[in-house]
Parts: sequence; C-alpha cells; structure tokens
Amino acid sequence: MIVPIYLDNSATTKVRSEVVEAMIPYLASEWGNPSSLHRFGRQSAQALVEARSRVSRLLNCDPEEIFFSPCGTYSNNTAIVGRARFAEANDLGKHMITCSIEHPAVLGPAKHLEALGWRITYLPVDSEGLVSPADLSKALQSDTSIISIMWANNEIGTIQPIDQLAGIAEESGIYFHTDAVQVPGKLPIDVSQVKVSSLSISGHKFHAPKGVGVLYVRKNVNLMPLVYGGGQERGLFPGTEALASIVGIGRAAELAREELTDNLSSLRSKQAQLMKRLLAVDGVRMTGPVEIERRLPGHVSVVVPGCDGEALVLKADLKGVCISSGSACHKGIKEPSQILTATGIPAGDAIASARISIGRFNTDKECDQAADLLAGVFQSSRQGGSRALSKS
Repeated sequence: MIVPIYLDNSATTKVRSEVVEAMIPYLASEWGNPSSLHRFGRQSAQALVEARSRVSRLLNCDPEEIFFSPCGTYSNNTAIVGRARFAEANDLGKHMITCSIEHPAVLGPAKHLEALGWRITYLPVDSEGLVSPADLSKALQSDTSIISIMWANNEIGTIQPIDQLAGIAEESGIYFHTDAVQVPGKLPIDVSQVKVSSLSISGHKFHAPKGVGVLYVRKNVNLMPLVYGGGQERGLFPGTEALASIVGIGRAAELAREELTDNLSSLRSKQAQLMKRLLAVDGVRMTGPVEIERRLPGHVSVVVPGCDGEALVLKADLKGVCISSGSACHKGIKEPSQILTATGIPAGDAIASARISIGRFNTDKECDQAADLLAGVFQSSRQGGSRALSKS
C-alpha cells in the first residue's frame, strides 16, 4: 500500500493537533454566543479576546487592528471593495493599482471595480515575477486611492519587496493592501515596520481550519462593510462569530510565531534538496526566482516542457506524491497559467507546470523519496512527450 506524501501545502495544510485540542471545548462545552451577557456568553467573549491577541502578536500589531473573517478571499474583497466604497463615499479618486500575477481573490474585486467605472492599472512583473518599485512609482496618479500587491505568490513563490512597495504608498498617502495568505509561519510579518494599510491571511494555510481568516486594518484606516447585519467585528464582518474556528486560528498563530525560526530553516533545507534533485532532470527549469532567498520557504515550482501539468499531477499521485499544477483544462481546452505567461514563459511551456510545496510536517525522508519519485515522473513524461512529437 502506498503511503501518500503530501506536498501541496500552498493549497491547504492539515489542522494541527494542538489547534484541534484548543477548538474542541468551543464545540462541546463552551459553545455560547460571544454577544450574550450570561456566563456562557462571557466565556466565549473572553476566548474571542484571547484569539485576537494571539493573532496580533503574530503580526506585531494592536489587537484592535485584527478583524476575523470567513476566509482569506473575504478579507481580500473587503480590503479592496470595502475601501473602494469608502473612497466613493468620500469623493476620493477611482484609480486602483495592482499587479498582473495576483490571486483571483484580488483580481476578481479589481475586475468588479473596473466594471463599476474604476480605472485599474495592472503592473507587469519581470521574469521572476517581481514588481518593480520604480514601476509602481510611475503608475501613481492624482486619483490613485487603492494599491493591492501580494506579499508572496502562491504559484511561483515570488516574495515581493513589500516594504519598499508599501513605503511608496505611505509616502504618497495612498491606501496599500497586501494579500499575505502564503506568509504566516514561513516569513516574519511585522506591520510596525512594513507600513501596509491592510493585510489578509487565511487559517487553512498555516494549520488552522478552513473557513476562517483575518483582515488586519491599521488604526485610522477606514473601510466599509460588504454585507450588513449585526455589529460583530465592529460591523466590518457582521454575523455571529465562528468561535471554535477563531480559537483555532488564534492557537495556530501562536504556534506559527513561536516556531518561525526553526520552521523557516527546515523549509529552506528541504526546499534546496528538492530543487537540486528536480533541476537535474533534463529540460526541467524553475519558475519564479531561482535564488532561494527570494522564494517562499518550502516552495518549488517548475515547468517540464513537452508535458501536461495536470497529467504530471495525476502521474505523481499514482506514485504517492501529492502536488499541484498551474495549468487547467476547461471544456477540453488546455489553458496555460496566467501567472506563468505574465513572467514571459511561452504558453506551450506554461501548461507544463508543477508546484511542490513543503510543509512543517514533511520529513527529510519524505522529501528524499518524493524527489526521486517526481524526478522519475518528470523524466518519463519528458521522454514520452519526445516520442509522441517524433511520431507526429
């Protein structure tokens, strides 16, 4: 029987046992509504306070700047569309700047605003997926009121110079949001130093449950809600809080902060090991930054020319290794990754992508085994593709 090796941690992570343990009382015995005045409500309200404090320590901010949301996508939408609503209500400019390789949770709101009459500038990226601070400065206009650029890319692992980009926005007095969903537990986040206006994270990316996220909003920054109801989360995310999940993300944030140094070192070591083995396969090349320090820790992304990304994922799965691909098939048509084509990779190669993302619980032995298995899959797929081309 094959024991699967899970290397798709950029997609989601398993919930840690410590997180499950922290959540159980709020599913079983302490299930009160935090808004209630009786003892069950007071117990729940205190748990909410503690979770908020734990997340604030991860980001190095005040607890009052932490808002719990249903997920990272909801946080991104509120950060962008909620700010746009505020801008419109206060006669601010209707120009937004983002970049061409953002997650759909940012590109979607940008397209929505565009349909409402906003002008959107999509900054280009270089061959490694990096946004140039000079390009951001040049794109600023008198009516620019929103900038949103992700901290680290989920598909190609690029770490943006977020401190420089946010600094440009701060100097110009412009609201700056970053999608930092991929960052917790892998890189330090210190919003006292990185001057973002708002920042999104998602629990299931760092060993908390799915269905809970966080939006950091700096003091004196104004957003308007997307939905209306009660006064929970100071009205920004109304609705009875998912208390057990919030307790879970609080505990996960605490562990991510405590273990950051060791986890970063471990991920870097395994990442280098995988990169060396996979790049030894003829024709395989990296996507995103080649220099490991400019990549998200634990993240390896490649193209295997002449192959199909989804086929690579399925072949790897048959061997017991779970990875992902940026390419997709819709109605029988292979579509290359928009992120890869934005970095200048030809469409024919962009459909041949694979992403391997290591997590905290992957062992050295697993990574050794996975490296050998994936190298074999890539090599055989390359040879099979070459034979098919020669016959045609």
